[in-house]
Amino acid sequence: MKRVLAILLAATMTFSLVACGNGGNAGAESTESNTESTENKEDGGAGEEAKDETASGAEDAGEAATDEGAASDVELKSFKMGYIDNGSQDGTTTPLRNNLVAAIESLGGTPVAAQPAGNTPDDYLDALDTLISQGVDGVALPWVSFMFAGSPAAVKKCEDAGIYYGFYWSVDCETLGEDTLSICQDSPKFLGCFYQQENDAAYAAMETLHNYDCNKLGYIGLAASNEMQENSRDYGVQKACEDFGMEILVEQRDQSVTMTAEGGATTVENFLAAYPDMEGIVIAGNTQFVMPGVAQAIASKGLTDFKVACIDFPDDMETYAEEGVLVYDAGAHVTGPVYLTILVANAMNGTPLIEKGRSFNQQYIKLTSSEEIEQWTAIADEIVYNTDELLQCLQVVNPDFDADAFNELVLNYSYNDIMARHHSE
Repeated sequence: MKRVLAILLAATMTFSLVACGNGGNAGAESTESNTESTENKEDGGAGEEAKDETASGAEDAGEAATDEGAASDVELKSFKMGYIDNGSQDGTTTPLRNNLVAAIESLGGTPVAAQPAGNTPDDYLDALDTLISQGVDGVALPWVSFMFAGSPAAVKKCEDAGIYYGFYWSVDCETLGEDTLSICQDSPKFLGCFYQQENDAAYAAMETLHNYDCNKLGYIGLAASNEMQENSRDYGVQKACEDFGMEILVEQRDQSVTMTAEGGATTVENFLAAYPDMEGIVIAGNTQFVMPGVAQAIASKGLTDFKVACIDFPDDMETYAEEGVLVYDAGAHVTGPVYLTILVANAMNGTPLIEKGRSFNQQYIKLTSSEEIEQWTAIADEIVYNTDELLQCLQVVNPDFDADAFNELVLNYSYNDIMARHHSE
């Protein structure tokens, strides 16, 4: 973590020099406190030795940015980065889109979007065709929208077009399936898969409900697959039931129901009519759509001890937390396309960070208290990585940024990481 902090600190140092030249001091003020706060969290407040080591690392890592080879003196290669935009304005899609577009533009690229006509793999394949026809150099693909049925065709289209590509909201590379792997596993154009520890997020949701003495639950989830993967939300829920003696009384997986607030309200009413002793609900999919109705139905019945734990951030989640119904949420897994853009930008500038695609463990932001939910809501519209930080992720700007530093950047993404870099006092 210290290495990435040094790199990002160097970026902020560069910004502070510019700010000082313009009579500003905001960048300089935040830099030292960001590093000190994060190091104290990492090392338990180990003191001056940790701060000195980080400052020294930042000085080394920042030479390219603070000397004559500063980012402003580097001529970046232009590129077109494609992405699929489903047009939604929900609490997951909007920050993903905003962070991706900001990253593309910060790294010298042009964002190119295509909107699928529907929600089937074929619709997304048609959108990919549109991106390819517009001459994109790279593309970020939401694997969850292609799944196993569409991913081989998507990979083949990218390979035939000769563009860089990778998956986010994905499984790990080994789980892509033989048909897909046979096409992409040795390709220099394949950048890899950014996947979340879905089982851990779901397990933590269940554990939180258990801590609130909510053990008899209703379950709102995604459509069940034929074979449960170990890294799945279903697996995490099942494991928690075994470990904590919890019970799922009833499930709702019909996507035509769980994609609307009205469906959420109806689901809660049906759950409670059949199981009046239910103590809580875990929502493991489509939270941003279904949660308003769920919260409304719970409030209308006056169930003050009834709790909900979610995966995926809904709008107005601070209100649900203040009302006492929402006690856990994991989401903001919106940085996969940003990381893919970093890989594409490096490759386009002649300094590829990886030789072939691999799996990257993208992190969730896990909020475990109403205070954290309130603080996160206040900064949710902000960009995760600013321009200076992103430029330090290009080897033509910062020669010290390599594959290990990139992987560390991905793994460090967390609530504490963002607060330390951008909101440390």
